[in-house]
Amino acid sequence: MLATLKKLSLLGTICLLLLLGCAAQEATHTPAPQLSVGVALGRGGLGDRSFNDSAYAGLQQAQQELGIRYRVMELTSDDTQATTLKLLVSEQYDLIIALGQEYVAALTEVAAANPDQRFAILDAVVDAPNVTSVTFRELEGDFLAGALSALLSPGGTVGFLGGADIPVIRRIESGWQQGVRYINPDATILSEYAGGVNDFSGFTKPELGRELALKLYAQADVLYAAAGRTALGAIDAAKEARLPIITTGSDQRWIAPDVVVTSRTKNMDTAVLLILRDLVAGTFTPGVRELDLKSGGVGMAELDSPLVTQAMRERLKSIEQDLISGKLVIKE
Repeated sequence: MLATLKKLSLLGTICLLLLLGCAAQEATHTPAPQLSVGVALGRGGLGDRSFNDSAYAGLQQAQQELGIRYRVMELTSDDTQATTLKLLVSEQYDLIIALGQEYVAALTEVAAANPDQRFAILDAVVDAPNVTSVTFRELEGDFLAGALSALLSPGGTVGFLGGADIPVIRRIESGWQQGVRYINPDATILSEYAGGVNDFSGFTKPELGRELALKLYAQADVLYAAAGRTALGAIDAAKEARLPIITTGSDQRWIAPDVVVTSRTKNMDTAVLLILRDLVAGTFTPGVRELDLKSGGVGMAELDSPLVTQAMRERLKSIEQDLISGKLVIKE
């Protein structure tokens, strides 16, 4: 009987030690808190199949990979950029991300008023101690798109459709024009803008995009569109004219594979994922970060259209390598 009691006592002690060990191990491996992100979308919102949708894809990937919780807010006719950001601040996210140049003034104000809140802005720069700015050297991709536009134009006339007269779109047009001239110095270059100076509504007008694109197609053999949702109308025009178009933002070949030859991608998803990985790792810092061809921040969708010959692909690959190496320099 005494031996049995000793065995039971020993067994109880072992169980207690095992329980204490498990508790200690559980305390040591307490899961990290789930981080939350609020995102202020650019004009045009989700469904633009471009700028905003690409950023949203990055959020979805961050949720799967990093366990990030997120909320996106679209601009409506009743909202301003400042009210949108202030609402996100009131909801106390670990990070607030603003998409696009239209948020620069509002974020400058809101970041100064909330120095303990961390912010990021994509595709624009805000100089503040609590803001990380991610820009894209889209000039490199635009140069490639310009070169391809010239190669696709038997008559030497090409067209550009911009969403709004803002610095980033003018910069895109400049890079594209340089690519066109690199291939054909004598090319005729036409351009139309859906919105005037700082008129961001120009990114939300597909019907106007169709109208302006048809006007360009009356003379041009190929179009390059940097116009957000407005470019969807330009794609309809390309189908009507049965002429090629190159788009920007995300890969849009699937929308109309017969006419969308490729897309110059500004990989907002890559940018979102990079800054959220830094946030989770504790290495998120303010300042400016630029993404380019080499880093995968910009590029061209696969050139698998039958309109693109093998000789064109090889020429573009050579130009891409020269841009990455610095042998070929684009004027800012």
